[in-house]
Amino acid sequence: MRDAVTFRQTGQSAGRLLMIMAVTLAGGISAGCGGPQRAAPVDVELAETTLIRVLQHWQEGGAMEDFRQQSPEIVVQEALWSDGHTLQKFELTGSARAENANWFCEVELTVVPPDGAKPRQRKVTYAVGTDPVLTVFHAML
Repeated sequence: MRDAVTFRQTGQSAGRLLMIMAVTLAGGISAGCGGPQRAAPVDVELAETTLIRVLQHWQEGGAMEDFRQQSPEIVVQEALWSDGHTLQKFELTGSARAENANWFCEVELTVVPPDGAKPRQRKVTYAVGTDPVLTVFHAML
């Protein structure tokens, strides 16, 4: 009979231990184990050289997808490029600002529509990120 009592007490202790472990684990998960990761502040010099590299590639007739194969990878999103516009000329206007994880830069583009119509000038803003990956997005401000 003594073995049964010992087993019951051990079982209760094991149950309590499991309960304590479950509560501890749930607390760690709900707290996010340190919270969400934030991107590092933008590296302005790297952001500027990345934007220029991307625009030069577009101007030379390259494809956006080319940057996905490179190291480091650059994620690019530019609707004009996707829609088939060719970039004839670009100029960074000097209007730029760093804001947390992004660098916003105004650029004057001269683009030729896909139908070959007369080139058009467009003033656009790009949001460029440098952490955790390089990104260049046409900002819709």
